[in-house]
Amino acid sequence: MLTLGIDTAESLGGVALFDDGVSEERMMQNPLEHAERLVPLIDEAMGSCGRSRDEIGRIAVNLGPGSFTGLRIGLASAMGLCQALDVPLVGVPGSVAYRERAPKARRVCVVIRSRRNLVYAQWFAGTKPREGIQLLSESELIDRLGEEARELTLVGSAAEAIYDQVTDQPYLLLGDEEARRPSPLTIARRGAEEESADRLSDVRPIYVEPILA
Repeated sequence: MLTLGIDTAESLGGVALFDDGVSEERMMQNPLEHAERLVPLIDEAMGSCGRSRDEIGRIAVNLGPGSFTGLRIGLASAMGLCQALDVPLVGVPGSVAYRERAPKARRVCVVIRSRRNLVYAQWFAGTKPREGIQLLSESELIDRLGEEARELTLVGSAAEAIYDQVTDQPYLLLGDEEARRPSPLTIARRGAEEESADRLSDVRPIYVEPILA
């Protein structure tokens, strides 16, 4: 079954196609091109693989956290395509997709860029979240990371920027480059692996409010 993955949660969006023998990913070249480039990217990926839209059997979309506008564009586009093609939709949390790209790490903190000096952060023990996604200032996150007493790997689009500020912490590691950039292909692959799809009316983007002291 050919699965289309859509990822517009961050400034650089992209799409991917996944199936047995098919693994195609296309990223936008410039930030914040979601509205203009999403549909053309899908057509480019289809043409590259020699496939057509009517071969799509499922669509997967990054639910966030991330850009409010980007998430709405991605989800609206995914829902429109699902209705037009009469195929199911799977929502994939972006933090879970990032965590999946560090399979050898036992403890992980996913750190995703937000606005200004804010980041989204979620801790994982194994593959399971230890707590919900939080919107923190960089200084708040750095303070929390300073309390770590066991090995913890940082992944996500803001991981390197944070790691550069905590290199004196012996228990903190930086994930591989692949685990520090958006991956529509991971969204597509995870969507293909889900046993059941979501009802369109049940799929909602993940918006995270800051923690108030």
